[in-house]
Amino acid sequence: MTRISGSLKMAAKEGSAQKFNPLQRISPMMCIGSGAVLITAGAFLHWLEAGQAFAFSSPSHAASMQASQLAQQTAARKAAAEEAAARKAAAERKAKAAAELERLEMEKAAAEKARRAMLADGATEAKARAEREELASRRAAVDEAHSAAVDAEEAWKRFYKPSATCRDAAASATVECVNEYIKAKREFEVRQTAERTKPR
Repeated sequence: MTRISGSLKMAAKEGSAQKFNPLQRISPMMCIGSGAVLITAGAFLHWLEAGQAFAFSSPSHAASMQASQLAQQTAARKAAAEEAAARKAAAERKAKAAAELERLEMEKAAAEKARRAMLADGATEAKARAEREELASRRAAVDEAHSAAVDAEEAWKRFYKPSATCRDAAASATVECVNEYIKAKREFEVRQTAERTKPR
């Protein structure tokens, strides 16, 4: 009887030890399931991060960035071209002004040299004066002849009045109109000669 009770006590102790041992409750399948859940959660987080990165690098965003860069490059090229054109224009104006100044200085030096040479030689000065006077006289004669021609043309326009038949451009080339024109021209020239020879 004592042996039986002792065996029962030992069995009870072993049962209680097995009942409260926490390691015996963790099964291998539970460990595998937990690992699979953790792996799945990590893959999901990685997928979310990749999706955000892809959203930031979407075609519309890339196109917007490319358009902005292109606009900046175009503005920079335009500003550089305008600055280059301004520098070129300034350089051309400066070169033109320098060339004009050099030309004026050369003309001034040549005139001064000619004046000194003419002053040094009286005969040359007299000859140059005579040439200038002759040139002025010729110019006056040419101006007078031109003025006389203009006056004569104006006087002819006032004098010659074609007949009604010859006023038409189509009839002005006929024999009658040509004879009328020649007759009027001769009469006009006679009057002009008489006026030039008339004493004033």
